[in-house]
Amino acid sequence: MTTGTAQPSAPPPRARPEIHTKVLELVDQLGQPNGRKVLDAPLGPGALARELLDRGWSVCGVDIDLTQSDHLGDRAERARANLNGPLPYADASFDLVTSLEGIEHVENHFHVLREFARVTKPGGVLVITTPNIGNIEERLNFLLRGSFYKYITAEDQEKYGSGFSHQNLLTYLELRQVVDWAGFEITAIEKDRPKWKQNVFLFPFYCLIRAYQAFQSAKRVAKYRIDEANCDNVLMGGPTVILVARKRR
Repeated sequence: MTTGTAQPSAPPPRARPEIHTKVLELVDQLGQPNGRKVLDAPLGPGALARELLDRGWSVCGVDIDLTQSDHLGDRAERARANLNGPLPYADASFDLVTSLEGIEHVENHFHVLREFARVTKPGGVLVITTPNIGNIEERLNFLLRGSFYKYITAEDQEKYGSGFSHQNLLTYLELRQVVDWAGFEITAIEKDRPKWKQNVFLFPFYCLIRAYQAFQSAKRVAKYRIDEANCDNVLMGGPTVILVARKRR
């Protein structure tokens, strides 16, 4: 009988499990991963990285706190990095970049997307998720509150550090613009899960928005990307919006 050291168990995902489930489904659609490299940023506890490793991807991950992903051992290449700064990788290093629930925590959306684009190979894929503040429930909350997220004091920022909370949420259109400017072309807009109470009780507002859209000119629809910002996966989507984008060659 032989004994060995048990592999430490992975902590649960920091993002909701249904986000991981959907992202992994989208990644699986990309085809054979063997020999292909993925950057997971932020790495967090490493739950997604572990799944990608098990699927055959060569995984690199960056985060400010690497102790939470120690269970990965030497299976993945890990680097300490702040997404507000440069990524420690050469240009065109990765076939895939995954970023779950991270962009709303950084100070400069344009910077982090430019860095993602820089390290992605031409034709490579970005899968990025962020809270969906464009669904009907959140739009009504904004109408009543005048804000999408709580106020963060300078004292809290100094105590907990930049990025500890949702300091920089984006609407779908804002996220689309940042992704586009970085050199990616969106190929899919997905949701993590439906919000059934929203879809049932707020359905009259859905009809109102659809009626408004129907009366807009094609020029206005194109100018504001109304058809995309009001697609069902955003407007009637769940708590999270997921974009899949390919880097332009």
